[in-house]
Amino acid sequence: MREAKKKIVLFGGSFNPPHAGHVAIVKNLVRRKSVDQVWVLPVFTHRFRKKLFPFADRIKLCRKVFLPNPKVRVRDDERKVRTGGKSCRLIGYLKRKYPHYRFSLAMGSDVYRQRHSWYRFDLIEKEVGLIVFPRGKGSPIPDVASRNIRKEMKKKYLIKTSGRRLSPQSVQ
Repeated sequence: MREAKKKIVLFGGSFNPPHAGHVAIVKNLVRRKSVDQVWVLPVFTHRFRKKLFPFADRIKLCRKVFLPNPKVRVRDDERKVRTGGKSCRLIGYLKRKYPHYRFSLAMGSDVYRQRHSWYRFDLIEKEVGLIVFPRGKGSPIPDVASRNIRKEMKKKYLIKTSGRRLSPQSVQ
């Protein structure tokens, strides 16, 4: 008798920074009996050249936010493989490296609506199952965006540069 393939859900993103929406998606996934593991995969470089916090910092933040949970792995495959933010290349690498795993790709509906701008999304749809979570008002996923968190961080931690050392104006 053939052994069932391990079911892995890939959850990639910039996680710049990770937020409550990301956490809600991962919590939903780990509760599913059909999911053996969730792999959180921060991008090394953004496909559309979006400025990102350093990769090591985003990995650390993801580990703080998503771990410890026995069904969650925060992985740095993007750093190792250097896919240029092209998910289909990362998926191809993972499928070759783990041929006995069955992969799905989780994303928010906001990301899914942008699929036309992805590199070879048609190939992704053929290679893995998609799990699309509703986003926005009325969704069970908190309506949070990393860009809004970054804006708030700038407001709260204004940095004065007067030739002296950089320091936060206030920390609350």
